Amino acid sequence: MSPTIRDVAAAAGVSITTVSHVLSGQGRISDETRQRVARAAAELGYQASVHAQQLVTRRSRTLAIQLANSVDASSACALVPNSDYFLEVLNGAAEAASKRSYALLLTPADADLDRLNAFAVDGAILVDPRGDEPFFATGWCRDRPLVTVGRAMAAPCPVQVVVDNDLVAAARLMLDHLAGNGYERPAMITTDTSRSYAADLVAGYTGWTEDRGLEPVVVEIDEPPTTEGTAEALGDLLDRRVCPDAVFTTSENLALGVLHEARRRRLAVPGGLGICSAVDSGSLRLTSPQVTGMFVHPREVGARAATALMDLVEGVAPGGEPRRIEVPVRLNARESTSR
Repeated sequence: MSPTIRDVAAAAGVSITTVSHVLSGQGRISDETRQRVARAAAELGYQASVHAQQLVTRRSRTLAIQLANSVDASSACALVPNSDYFLEVLNGAAEAASKRSYALLLTPADADLDRLNAFAVDGAILVDPRGDEPFFATGWCRDRPLVTVGRAMAAPCPVQVVVDNDLVAAARLMLDHLAGNGYERPAMITTDTSRSYAADLVAGYTGWTEDRGLEPVVVEIDEPPTTEGTAEALGDLLDRRVCPDAVFTTSENLALGVLHEARRRRLAVPGGLGICSAVDSGSLRLTSPQVTGMFVHPREVGARAATALMDLVEGVAPGGEPRRIEVPVRLNARESTSR
C-alpha cells in the first residue's frame, strides 16, 4: 500500500496540516520542520497527488519556456534552434520540473499569450531574450514570475532571477588561451549583440584587445546565422590589409561555418588560422580538426532556471532585489587552436 499524508505526518512528528502546508508551499513553517517533513516523505516514498496540489494551491503546476535566440519563425522547425546548447538547457529544465511534479510547456518565439493563458501557466523561463518578446510587451512579466537565461537588455520591467555565465571573463579566458598558443591577431564573429550573451562576449573580447594595444576586429552577422553569412564574414576578415590569425565565434554553428570556409579556401587550421567557439557542443568534436569550445554547463543552467522559477511560484525564494545565479564555465582546448 502506498504511503499516505498521515504516514508522513507520523514519521515527521508533525500534524497532517503541517505536512500539507510544507508540500503545498503555504503557511509559515520553519526550515527545520520543512526539511524534516521532506526527509520523511522521501524515506517513505510518498508522492503527493498533483491534482490535489493544484486544487489546494490554485496553481496549474505548468511552466512555459521559450528559446528566443536564433530561431527562424518562418521555419517548420521554429521551436528549437539547431544547437546542443538549447537542447541541454531544455533537458535540464524539464528534469528539474519533473522532480517537483511540474509540466514544462515549450512555446514558439512568436507565442500567442492569450492562448498560453488558457493553460494558466504559473511562470515562464526565457532563454536569451532581448526584452522585446511578447512576455515583456504585454506586461505579462508584471503579473507572474519570470526567469531569464541571460539578461533581457531592453526589458521594460525587472526580471526577478537571471541565470547566466560570466561571459566577459569567459571571453578573456579563451583569448588568453589563444595568446598562449602563439596567436597574435584574434578577430571575432558574432550574431545579434542586442542579446546579452553576445554583448558580454564582445565586451570581454574588446576589453582584452584594448588592454594589449590591439585593434578589436568584430564582424556581426544576422541571426539565425547561415553558412553563406559566416563565409562572407570570414572573407571580410581575410581580405583586410592585416588579416587575423585566429577567429573567436560566439556560437558553435558560427565556428563550424568558419571551419568550412577555411577548408574551401585551403587555409590550414590551426597553422594558418585558429578557430574557437564560446559555446561547446558535441558537433565540435566531430570535425577534423576538432574545434576548441567553452563548455557553459547548459543542463545546469536549465535546471537552475527552472528551480528558481518554481521557488518564485511557490513563494519560497528570497524577496527583495532581482538576483543573479552564475554558472561556471570550462575551456575545452582542442586541435583547432593547438599550433
